[in-house]
Amino acid sequence: MDSVILRFVFASLVLLNPIGFWTSDSAEAPFSLAIVPELSSSEGESIAMANYKPRDFYVVLTNISQEPQAVWGYWNSWGYKTISFEVTTADGKKSRILKRDEVFTVNFPSTFVVKPSEHQVFVIHLDKWWQARPALPKADLMPITLRAVYEVLPTPEANQYKAWTGRIESRNYNFKLRQW
Repeated sequence: MDSVILRFVFASLVLLNPIGFWTSDSAEAPFSLAIVPELSSSEGESIAMANYKPRDFYVVLTNISQEPQAVWGYWNSWGYKTISFEVTTADGKKSRILKRDEVFTVNFPSTFVVKPSEHQVFVIHLDKWWQARPALPKADLMPITLRAVYEVLPTPEANQYKAWTGRIESRNYNFKLRQW
């Protein structure tokens, strides 16, 4: 009787695995991700979103492993959309901020090697090249919770250039979003 139950459990797991319900790879990501706001004061922290000339803020990717890690260059089509943001407004509505589609006239895969305990710093300007889906309401100093996401999908080029693939998220940050 026990062998019948074991075969049922094993068959169930085999049938579910092809669509990704579980994986045997439990390795942790070699990176951490953080956001540095444009403004930090005793009244809080803020970032800005504007079609023209928003203030810069930063996303910091840190190699927390003991090995150098190759990541896509941010300027090419493989690295262009690796960073996005998840936003939750005070009323609980969720939105994603991501790069708009871009046509690349010069494009080839290139990587940036992040050494152990070192960083890659991304300067972010949430300007006309970014979009919120669904759109965020316009309000000055709107309280939000913001999380950065760094995601690289597996591709033949990622394999060839040994670029890291996977998804990592920053912690949640409580910011005020300035829009103009």
